[in-house]
Amino acid sequence: MTKRPKPKNRTNKLKDSGSSIPINHLVNDADKVVYFLIESGMAYLAIGNWMKRFPDDYKGVVVKTKETFGKLRKEIQKN
Repeated sequence: MTKRPKPKNRTNKLKDSGSSIPINHLVNDADKVVYFLIESGMAYLAIGNWMKRFPDDYKGVVVKTKETFGKLRKEIQKN
């Protein structure tokens, strides 16, 4: 009889640490849009869960470059 290896405790779930979102994001309350900086990877799959922390009428938008994200930040800070 052979021993089965113990399963590793792995999880791909986002660990909720209060109301923090673990990636760079901007909230534009005037337009009700949340911008997420996701340059690569599969973090975009979690946007649905992160958007639950905002009112239902807010929209999540992925930004893929730091330059565009910086421009949006400046635009939001002006308003």
